[in-house]
Amino acid sequence: MPIYEFSCEVCGHFFESLIKAGEDFPACPQCGSRQVLKVPSIFSFRDASSTRAAREKAILKRARDYLIDGKYKDAQRFLEKAKEFHPTDRIKRLSDALSERKPTSGYFVSKPELVITKKKGS
Repeated sequence: MPIYEFSCEVCGHFFESLIKAGEDFPACPQCGSRQVLKVPSIFSFRDASSTRAAREKAILKRARDYLIDGKYKDAQRFLEKAKEFHPTDRIKRLSDALSERKPTSGYFVSKPELVITKKKGS
Protein backbone atom coordinates (compact mmCIF):
# COMPACT_ATOMS: atom_id res chain seq x y z
CA MET A 1 0.00 0.00 0.00
CA PRO A 2 1.55 3.30 -1.05
CA ILE A 3 1.43 6.46 1.02
CA TYR A 4 -0.26 9.41 -0.68
CA GLU A 5 -0.36 13.06 0.31
CA PHE A 6 -3.65 14.93 0.35
CA SER A 7 -4.83 18.50 0.75
CA CYS A 8 -8.26 19.42 2.11
CA GLU A 9 -10.11 21.98 -0.03
CA VAL A 10 -12.21 23.17 2.92
CA CYS A 11 -9.65 23.80 5.68
CA GLY A 12 -6.36 23.57 3.72
CA HIS A 13 -4.91 20.81 5.96
CA PHE A 14 -2.17 18.60 4.41
CA PHE A 15 -2.07 14.96 5.48
CA GLU A 16 -0.79 11.54 4.39
CA SER A 17 -2.73 8.31 4.14
CA LEU A 18 -2.22 4.69 3.09
CA ILE A 19 -4.59 3.77 0.27
CA LYS A 20 -5.23 0.46 -1.43
CA ALA A 21 -5.88 0.31 -5.15
CA GLY A 22 -9.51 1.19 -5.92
CA GLU A 23 -10.28 2.85 -2.57
CA ASP A 24 -11.85 6.30 -2.36
CA PHE A 25 -9.88 9.24 -1.03
CA PRO A 26 -9.98 9.50 2.78
CA ALA A 27 -11.79 12.21 4.73
CA CYS A 28 -9.79 15.09 6.19
CA PRO A 29 -8.69 14.19 9.74
CA GLN A 30 -9.03 17.79 10.89
CA CYS A 31 -12.48 18.82 9.62
CA GLY A 32 -13.95 15.51 8.32
CA SER A 33 -14.63 16.86 4.82
CA ARG A 34 -14.53 14.48 1.85
CA GLN A 35 -13.37 17.26 -0.50
CA VAL A 36 -9.69 16.36 -0.65
CA LEU A 37 -7.18 16.55 -3.48
CA LYS A 38 -4.30 14.17 -4.09
CA VAL A 39 -1.04 16.17 -4.10
CA PRO A 40 1.96 14.91 -6.12
CA SER A 41 4.65 13.77 -3.74
CA ILE A 42 8.13 15.26 -4.08
CA PHE A 43 9.75 11.84 -4.00
CA SER A 44 7.53 10.34 -6.69
CA PHE A 45 7.61 13.34 -9.04
CA ARG A 46 10.51 13.62 -11.47
CA ASP A 47 10.72 15.71 -14.58
CA ALA A 48 12.93 15.45 -17.65
CA SER A 49 14.98 18.57 -16.89
CA SER A 50 16.23 17.16 -13.58
CA THR A 51 17.27 13.96 -15.37
CA ARG A 52 19.19 15.94 -18.02
CA ALA A 53 20.85 18.08 -15.34
CA ALA A 54 21.90 15.01 -13.34
CA ARG A 55 23.32 13.35 -16.48
CA GLU A 56 25.26 16.50 -17.42
CA LYS A 57 26.63 16.75 -13.87
CA ALA A 58 27.79 13.11 -13.98
CA ILE A 59 29.48 13.60 -17.36
CA LEU A 60 31.33 16.72 -16.20
CA LYS A 61 32.40 14.98 -12.97
CA ARG A 62 33.85 12.05 -14.90
CA ALA A 63 35.69 14.40 -17.27
CA ARG A 64 37.04 16.31 -14.25
CA ASP A 65 38.27 13.04 -12.74
CA TYR A 66 40.13 12.23 -15.96
CA LEU A 67 41.74 15.68 -15.92
CA ILE A 68 42.74 15.40 -12.26
CA ASP A 69 44.43 12.07 -13.02
CA GLY A 70 46.29 13.69 -15.93
CA LYS A 71 44.51 11.63 -18.61
CA TYR A 72 43.83 14.43 -21.08
CA LYS A 73 43.39 12.19 -24.13
CA ASP A 74 40.90 10.00 -22.27
CA ALA A 75 38.99 13.11 -21.20
CA GLN A 76 38.94 14.37 -24.81
CA ARG A 77 37.67 11.02 -26.13
CA PHE A 78 35.05 10.79 -23.39
CA LEU A 79 33.77 14.33 -24.02
CA GLU A 80 33.60 13.76 -27.78
CA LYS A 81 31.34 10.75 -27.21
CA ALA A 82 29.32 12.63 -24.59
CA LYS A 83 28.88 15.52 -27.02
CA GLU A 84 27.28 13.13 -29.53
CA PHE A 85 24.83 11.55 -27.10
CA HIS A 86 24.16 14.44 -24.71
CA PRO A 87 24.80 17.77 -26.47
CA THR A 88 24.70 20.62 -23.96
CA ASP A 89 26.53 23.94 -23.99
CA ARG A 90 28.77 23.17 -21.02
CA ILE A 91 29.90 19.83 -22.46
CA LYS A 92 30.54 21.39 -25.88
CA ARG A 93 32.58 24.24 -24.39
CA LEU A 94 34.72 21.91 -22.28
CA SER A 95 35.26 19.56 -25.21
CA ASP A 96 36.26 22.43 -27.50
CA ALA A 97 38.61 23.86 -24.86
CA LEU A 98 40.34 20.48 -24.46
CA SER A 99 40.68 19.97 -28.22
CA GLU A 100 42.37 23.40 -28.57
CA ARG A 101 44.72 22.71 -25.67
CA LYS A 102 48.27 21.90 -26.67
CA PRO A 103 50.13 19.24 -24.70
CA THR A 104 52.69 20.60 -22.31
CA SER A 105 56.27 19.50 -22.66
CA GLY A 106 59.00 19.24 -20.09
CA TYR A 107 56.89 17.95 -17.23
CA PHE A 108 57.52 14.87 -15.21
CA VAL A 109 55.38 12.51 -13.18
CA SER A 110 56.45 11.69 -9.69
CA LYS A 111 55.18 8.59 -7.96
CA PRO A 112 55.18 8.35 -4.19
CA GLU A 113 57.24 5.50 -2.89
CA LEU A 114 56.05 3.15 -0.22
CA VAL A 115 58.38 2.80 2.74
CA ILE A 116 57.89 -0.24 4.93
CA THR A 117 59.37 -0.20 8.37
CA LYS A 118 59.57 -3.26 10.52
CA LYS A 119 58.91 -3.04 14.22
CA LYS A 120 61.35 -4.71 16.53
CA GLY A 121 59.89 -7.79 18.11
CA SER A 122 59.87 -7.92 21.87
